[in-house]
Amino acid sequence: MSTEKMRTEFEAWVEANFGLSVRRNPAGAYQSFGVYAAWEAWQASRAAVVVELPSKWNDPTNSNMQSWDSGIDDARMAIEAAGLKVAP
Repeated sequence: MSTEKMRTEFEAWVEANFGLSVRRNPAGAYQSFGVYAAWEAWQASRAAVVVELPSKWNDPTNSNMQSWDSGIDDARMAIEAAGLKVAP
């Protein structure tokens, strides 16, 4: 997930839950220290989550195992698109 997409989600959450202003100064920093601190915590919380997926079979001769491996790849892409990390 791009930083801007994560920031958009964060700002929508702040406005919906706290009604705080998410205005930024010309340099891009939040004008409210509370919003700035929440943004830093939001990013750190996303960075701290690491999802460990099951192992792949890596057997191209078995179609069931190929489907399993494809599902692992799809899950990895979806998790990373949400801004989270996947353990190798």
